[in-house]
Amino acid sequence: MVFSHHSHSGQFCRHAVGSLESMVAEAARKGFKMYSITEHCPRWRDQDLYPEEIEANVTPPDLEATFEAFLSEAQRLKQLYANNGSGMEILVGMETEHIYEEDLSLLKTVIDRNRNKLDFLVGSVHHSDGHPIDFSKERFEEAVQWYASVLTQRGGEERVDESAAALSALLESYFHAQRRLMEALHPDVIGHFALPLLFTPTTVLASHSTAYALAMGNIRYAIAYGALFELSSAPFRKGWDQGWPGEEVVRMVIEEGGRFCLSDDAHNVGQVGLNYHRLKEWMEKVGVKREMVYRLHKPGDGPLQRIPIDEEDWKQIGNHS
Repeated sequence: MVFSHHSHSGQFCRHAVGSLESMVAEAARKGFKMYSITEHCPRWRDQDLYPEEIEANVTPPDLEATFEAFLSEAQRLKQLYANNGSGMEILVGMETEHIYEEDLSLLKTVIDRNRNKLDFLVGSVHHSDGHPIDFSKERFEEAVQWYASVLTQRGGEERVDESAAALSALLESYFHAQRRLMEALHPDVIGHFALPLLFTPTTVLASHSTAYALAMGNIRYAIAYGALFELSSAPFRKGWDQGWPGEEVVRMVIEEGGRFCLSDDAHNVGQVGLNYHRLKEWMEKVGVKREMVYRLHKPGDGPLQRIPIDEEDWKQIGNHS
């Protein structure tokens, strides 16, 4: 029996497919011990809407209403599965965002208003200086070009590789935003750390010295307050040969004594638990040991707990494909 700390459904997310109930039902069918449903938080500016949202005439108030509807349905499913004999725990979470300075206070307002409906937070950042960095390769490359143009305008400094400098600037902006988010919210799970590397998988973070130092600082900060780092099987379905956040970052976390949790980051029923067997093989290859992997658990009205997975759970990870 396994766990996931990050998922989406097409009912409440326009780049996903299928109902929330179908996602949960598939997790139960596959024998999950705990499955987390973690929808995206609202965004409050028209300029931050994604193309599929614009095409559907979605507005920022619509996103707020959608998130509230998600919480209602998530709570219904949580209660249903707590009493239907499935043995599967459901945790309800929010995947965060941080695009501009003021949105953190807006995000805090939503969290405070829904304290009794949210079990935990997945702390994710999907933008650098307002540019989406994981929506598509084209949008990511546009972001890198924007940083290159900013560096050119500043001038005065001869650069050997302008593209490398632009990527460095993007990474630095991302890690600064991630730190602000962590300091403001102390998210329980750090979602897909170092996301800008999604479309540059051969990039060595250590070759961008300032960004590397910021990343290490964020890792140490998250460890200090008790966060878990997401190990995701999602990259395998995107053609990668490793899990997220990649070997370099995983080894950085291990060296600092950090702890991990698992996720499938599923966006449809077919992705529930997908490639967990490959994730297990990769984890063992890069030095992740069972004692480093934890799961979240919330007993009734009690506080959220971080529980190390046992030997049987560790074995079961490799049995899910």
